[in-house]
Amino acid sequence: MNSLDKIRQEMRAVAVDTLLISRPANLSYLLDFADYEGLMIITLNEQYLYTDGRFFAQIQALAPQFQIVDMKEHPLADFLKSCAVHKLMIEPDFLNVTTFRQLEHQSWSVVDSSNLVEKIRMVKTPAEIAKVQAAAQIADQVFDHILKYLQPGQTELAIATEMEHYGKKLGATATSFPTIVASGVHSAMPHATATNKVLAAHELVVLDYGFVYQGYDSDITRTVALGSVDPQLQQIYQIVLEAQTAIIKQLHLNQPLAEIDKFAHDYIAKRGFGPEFMHGTGHSVGRECHEYPTMNAQSIETLPAQMTFTIEPGIYLPNHGGVRIEDDLYLDTSGQVHFLTNAKRELIVL
Repeated sequence: MNSLDKIRQEMRAVAVDTLLISRPANLSYLLDFADYEGLMIITLNEQYLYTDGRFFAQIQALAPQFQIVDMKEHPLADFLKSCAVHKLMIEPDFLNVTTFRQLEHQSWSVVDSSNLVEKIRMVKTPAEIAKVQAAAQIADQVFDHILKYLQPGQTELAIATEMEHYGKKLGATATSFPTIVASGVHSAMPHATATNKVLAAHELVVLDYGFVYQGYDSDITRTVALGSVDPQLQQIYQIVLEAQTAIIKQLHLNQPLAEIDKFAHDYIAKRGFGPEFMHGTGHSVGRECHEYPTMNAQSIETLPAQMTFTIEPGIYLPNHGGVRIEDDLYLDTSGQVHFLTNAKRELIVL
């Protein structure tokens, strides 16, 4: 069953006859090419791409299973009326107000997609896993490369720039997000940004980064020490490393994601640093770096086979320093864990 068949199966289950897709990652997933601008309309029997002439040749060459609708000749509401729509499902977070106003007050009812496509995207094909793995291997090589540059006197921005440049030399088309290089007190900020701060001896440096390969992302975090660091920072590094190992060891198929998150937070809390671990334990990764579902206390999904995801515990001591270790992995159909990122996890002291 292909992706369109799976979507139609879910549409029938909720009595929807038309799905309007506007989320860029969902569009690239279903088209398998990037940079498309427009909408996708899926009915129970047909599929259309609602766009302009810039994309006609590309669609005809790469997605001939779709019919083209010229948005300049067919107002969206008029075209949907021609499809005899009764119940229209939309992705509201990815529709602008102008488009939404064309859809309301019509003869059809409008409902939220409730992550319909995202739930299908959760389970990856072997080809998709291979692309995430290739993106992860680039990240591993970048880590080995940047160790030569991590030294007092360099700035966070200089390190981030070198990492991004080297990743693209290795074949990445983009970074998954702006590279985080957070040193010293900045390492205690989970989502710090690289600045002109100069790296200093006896600091921890958090490197959180990822790369895109053929449309699929990786996401990895490593924390390294510039020379010796004080005993408390050594302590929290060991706790985070042991926590990640324990979390991964207890993973199993169909495990509630909220249960995984609770295990992670309980593990760190029992070692005295519960409040200092203030984010979710992980998230799915694929067409987007942070894609549905997330692994936190509010998660409603369970862990399926062949979902590529992260495990990323951390401890952050304000005005002192922080540690995060993050890896990409998946479980196969037998429940075996496979690491996609393999850069050294033990503390590296430079």
